[in-house]
Amino acid sequence: MEDTRVHALDYLSVVRRRKRWLIVPIVSSVVVGLLLVRFLPKEYRSSATLSVAAPDVSLSLVKEAQGLDNEERMRALTQQLLSPEILARVAKEEGLAAGSSVESVINKMRKRIEIAVPEPVAQTAEPRRLDAFLVSYTDAEPGRAQRVANRIATVFVDENAKTRTGRAESTSAFIQAQLHASETRLAELEGRLRKSKEIYMGQLPEQTQANLSTVNGLRQQLEANATALRGEQDRLSYIERQIDSMVKGSGDILIVPKAGAEPTRLAQTPETRVMLLERQLADMRSMYTDKHPDVQALQQELAEARRDAVAAAKKPEGERISQLRMDPTYRQLVADREMSRMQIRERQRQDSDIRRQIAMYQARVERAPMVEQQLASVQRDFELEKVQYNELTAQLHRAQVAESVERNRRGEQFAVLYSASWPTEPVRPIPLRVMLISILAGICLGGALTLGREYLDRSVHSARDLKDEFQLPVLGEVARIQPA
Repeated sequence: MEDTRVHALDYLSVVRRRKRWLIVPIVSSVVVGLLLVRFLPKEYRSSATLSVAAPDVSLSLVKEAQGLDNEERMRALTQQLLSPEILARVAKEEGLAAGSSVESVINKMRKRIEIAVPEPVAQTAEPRRLDAFLVSYTDAEPGRAQRVANRIATVFVDENAKTRTGRAESTSAFIQAQLHASETRLAELEGRLRKSKEIYMGQLPEQTQANLSTVNGLRQQLEANATALRGEQDRLSYIERQIDSMVKGSGDILIVPKAGAEPTRLAQTPETRVMLLERQLADMRSMYTDKHPDVQALQQELAEARRDAVAAAKKPEGERISQLRMDPTYRQLVADREMSRMQIRERQRQDSDIRRQIAMYQARVERAPMVEQQLASVQRDFELEKVQYNELTAQLHRAQVAESVERNRRGEQFAVLYSASWPTEPVRPIPLRVMLISILAGICLGGALTLGREYLDRSVHSARDLKDEFQLPVLGEVARIQPA
């Protein structure tokens, strides 16, 4: 089988035969590219650089909200910069909305605005913080592109400051409203809690220890009162025995004479007189003998007193009682008996009062857990509302400080770092790119035309074509004769 491979010189011969089909499209594409570069509408782009100015006040004074990452912050800035408020103000101040609606102008401006982050001056290992970005505007007129870019930058800075101030004021107003509502709820809960405590006054959990102390004190008073009552009852019994002895004429009555008074004059009844004389005689005998004149005088007086006592005992009881009523000692004993009875009644009344108070305070102590359970919900709501009120108060203070900082523009603000410059080169169309695309298109078109023309041409141009066409051997070739 004969070799039918295509040699590279075959392609060269094709190009040489069909060079007009290849060159004409290429030249035409160059001409078209030049025309496009010359007559296509040109667009110029001007860029302004905005930076984030550090706050003038200390960061410890105003705590900024938790910062966003660069992507989220860039998205927020883009949304704010492309907002209808900013673009409508730019269009109005630059006169872009003349003869058309504001909405259509805003939509066109959004397509012509680009926001990008400038390249860092130096590469560092630390995470990069978004502290500057570029705002670009594209327009057919370089001067208008520059003006609109600068206007967008200045309007954005101004509107951002107003937005931050308005946000701070709205935050303060919102927290103020929340604080007022919390204060109202706190006053209501405090009133409910106060009324509940007034209803259960004395039974409150915090008064349990005081109630227990009061119960212990009352029990001690009860014991002391019981001791005093028993003593008073014993004294009453003793006084009644003395009175009975005086009425019956017994001799077991103890009479204590006053200082400086004569014992015999103090005893008005014979029985008491006998008793006193007997004691005095016993005292005298301890110091003197029976032959002493004083002892003998007391013996004689004692004998007379005994005769009087015997005579008095023989008298009727009514007469003796009448005589006793004239006796100061008897009258004193009767008065002491009445006083003792009154003291006993008072002690008994105090005993009843103390027992009643002990029962009352003991009941308060026993009811304290139930009262605590009933007050738990109101107390819990009050404490939670109080904590929320304190938090809102602190938040309101911080919000008012932040509002003052934003109103005076002392916080973090955007500033125009570099104004937009006059664009000298158009961004569309790019001449080199247009020419390259045109030339590439001409080469492709020329190649396609050349190959198509060669494919459609059925003439024979070489011995191999002749051999393939007629299936005959070629005996010889005549060289190409160049014309003279």
